[in-house]
Amino acid sequence: MIRIYGMIVGLLLVAVLLLGMPHPGSAAFFGKSVFSDVGDAMRDADNARDGYHKHRSGRNAARYERAWYDSEDRLEEVRVRRMSRETKASAHEVQRMRESGRSWKDICDRYRIGAQKMGYGHKGPHGYDRDHDRDLQRRLYKKDHHPGKGKGKGH
Repeated sequence: MIRIYGMIVGLLLVAVLLLGMPHPGSAAFFGKSVFSDVGDAMRDADNARDGYHKHRSGRNAARYERAWYDSEDRLEEVRVRRMSRETKASAHEVQRMRESGRSWKDICDRYRIGAQKMGYGHKGPHGYDRDHDRDLQRRLYKKDHHPGKGKGKGH
């Protein structure tokens, strides 16, 4: 009987300890498979996309859409800079590959960087997969728009 109470108390103690531990943030969610700057930019873009979808029929829909597109532009810039830092490629060269339609997976394969480290293959909230969203890619790489320049649709 005492043995059973001891086991119950032990299990409760373990449960209390586990519940009291800090919850992992986005970096822990992505694990060490994604560079932290890329993971942070992905989280920001996912949050902006969620904001847009919550308010897309509201009075400020255009503002939320613009914030989402701007955050996607920043993610793209972070990925380009990171790829340039991790390889011998210049940021301009990586940017040109993206503009010509190359995927992050193709670019990572070319430079032998794990695509997961660039956030490729990580689906955002609600299963959204930005790497296969053709409308988003067309918007990011329109001829009159370059990430960060603010000239494309929604800017």
